[in-house]
Amino acid sequence: MAENISSKYAPLFTPFKIGKLEVPNRIILCAMGGTAPIIDNEFNSNCVKFFMNCAKNGVGLIIPGLSILTDKWGRPGWLDEAVDVFRGPLKDFMSQLHEETDTKFILQLGAGMGRGLRANFGITLPYFNYERAMVAPSDGMPNVFAPEMKHRALTKDEIHKLVDVMINSAALAQEAGCDGVEIHAIHEGYLLDQFAMSNFNFRTDEYGGSLENRLRISTDMIRGIKKACGADYPVLMRYSTASKTAGINKSVLPGQDYVEYGRSLEESISVVRLLEEAGIDALDTDNGTYDSWHWAHPPTYMPEACNLPEAAYIKYYSHVPVFVSGKMGNPDTALKAVESGAIDAVALARPLLTDNEWVKKVREGRIDDIRPCIGCHNGCFGRLTRGLNVSCALNPASLQEDKYAIRPAETKKKVIVAGGGVGGMEAARLCKLRGFDVALYEASDHLGGSFRAAAAPDFKDDDKKLLKWYEKQLKDLGVPVHMNTPVTEELIKAEKADVVIVTTGSAKKRIPVPGFDRDNVCDAKEYLLDGIELGDNVVVVGGGLTGCEVANEIAEKGKKVSIVEVQSDILQVPDLCTVNSNMLRDMLAFNNVDVYAGTGLKEICDGYVTVKKDGEEKTIKADNVIMAVGFNPTPLKYDIPGVEFYAAGDCVEIGNLLTAVWGVSDIVLNKI
Repeated sequence: MAENISSKYAPLFTPFKIGKLEVPNRIILCAMGGTAPIIDNEFNSNCVKFFMNCAKNGVGLIIPGLSILTDKWGRPGWLDEAVDVFRGPLKDFMSQLHEETDTKFILQLGAGMGRGLRANFGITLPYFNYERAMVAPSDGMPNVFAPEMKHRALTKDEIHKLVDVMINSAALAQEAGCDGVEIHAIHEGYLLDQFAMSNFNFRTDEYGGSLENRLRISTDMIRGIKKACGADYPVLMRYSTASKTAGINKSVLPGQDYVEYGRSLEESISVVRLLEEAGIDALDTDNGTYDSWHWAHPPTYMPEACNLPEAAYIKYYSHVPVFVSGKMGNPDTALKAVESGAIDAVALARPLLTDNEWVKKVREGRIDDIRPCIGCHNGCFGRLTRGLNVSCALNPASLQEDKYAIRPAETKKKVIVAGGGVGGMEAARLCKLRGFDVALYEASDHLGGSFRAAAAPDFKDDDKKLLKWYEKQLKDLGVPVHMNTPVTEELIKAEKADVVIVTTGSAKKRIPVPGFDRDNVCDAKEYLLDGIELGDNVVVVGGGLTGCEVANEIAEKGKKVSIVEVQSDILQVPDLCTVNSNMLRDMLAFNNVDVYAGTGLKEICDGYVTVKKDGEEKTIKADNVIMAVGFNPTPLKYDIPGVEFYAAGDCVEIGNLLTAVWGVSDIVLNKI
């Protein structure tokens, strides 16, 4: 790659070593579910183009998603039996990667999920072999997702088999040309992590009791790989520095006082020393377990660089390189962490899904051109947990490169985009990149649509960056933007448009209860954008994502907040990722927000509201009432001969950022 490094970010582009392996820079594409090269003992070609895009744009090291030692559903089949995959397509991919780029590739190998196995999918035998799959260090451990289901203890023979398959698979990875392997993991509450923690491991044999015994499976794997592959073959460990749990299924929020139930930061020092004695070459760190997912998969509510303090702490005691992941996508934050010596390299996952050119743009100092990850999880982790392919809400071309390729238009058309929200801006951007004559029309005096309100809270810095990114892209591309200009039939005819893409969004719903028009009543958008002063007691009507986020933000300012939701539970939002909703629930509880689910609003009065649940009425103090009851689509339809009409986003069906961006992407890239 030609050297054109911004002097400011040069420290991120210095090489470093993992054992004797030299990595060309300090930026790592770390593992994500759905990016394993080997799934069910077959080669996953779906991730190859994504890996190559990131490599050609300069990422120093790729660590893919875990290739699991035995099938996650418990069917027969061990990873070291997939010899043809290692010696065939994986070896071919390694040859291509090393011939075309300087990027290194370390294969992640996983021993299993243990009690983190998603056992609540309703899969029946014989496909799901519960007796085989529902394992843990000790008998009776509750499943994370279905606590009523209990796991059995692994037998010694099964432990020995896991160790053997790990060693054999590492040897096959070396034969395939992989630059090393990473063991997954003493991390995130997976099986090896459960063995490592005293409150999950009650065994009385050589795999339980002392810390050395609890780590025995992991250290046996490390030593076995070193013996089979040679002392110089790099072996890494995916590692959660601190568990951040207060108990089984009891997560911990940033800044919260708690007694650690899992692995404490102090115990980590001893763990690291034992791993180093076994021969580990690097630690790929974050925090958290299945019981506190938001540390390992931080949503928008988590602070930037949320796992860096613990990584820096353990780095002080380590003799091997330490990486960290978890909201490290701000280049200035990454730079400071590496330049200060707090860590050796930054590990990014979702930022590289959102922008495959992240490394190249940082190298060139084009920070404002990086499309930011907003931590929504809708396209990545959320899709994965629904059994769908991993991609990105803002960049559907990630791992779907062929379907969403930007190709020059065969026929140049004049395109009008009606609506300047995120969907409209993305439509206009893609049209311009394809070579269409495109103009964007917005009826109001601002771009961003309803996303402006969503980006207003203090914790939504990345949302604000996204709006600035879109405005810059449209300006740099020279897309004409017409403000205060609704699209009408006359305008379409006057501009002689060939295509109209409608992204006009939605209109807020109203509940016509007595008092809805009182001065102390506003909707969530008005509150977020207009700086409305609030009294001490606030009622938020509507427990969807917007209502809960607004309620939490107000509660953090010291107000007493209540949520009134007519459905049986809050956050009943289609496709909302569990890790996001779980953390938001924890935040509401921590901030003492009262939740009235299954409750209808009857009347808004002076200083209180009246609600009704199960036939009983109740009053709740309310100096202010904020309505967050949703939206209705606002379709714009014309029938003009010779003009193609398409619509996407909330004007068709209320959705989220993914449905808006993917909807217009499908229109622009595959239909016009």
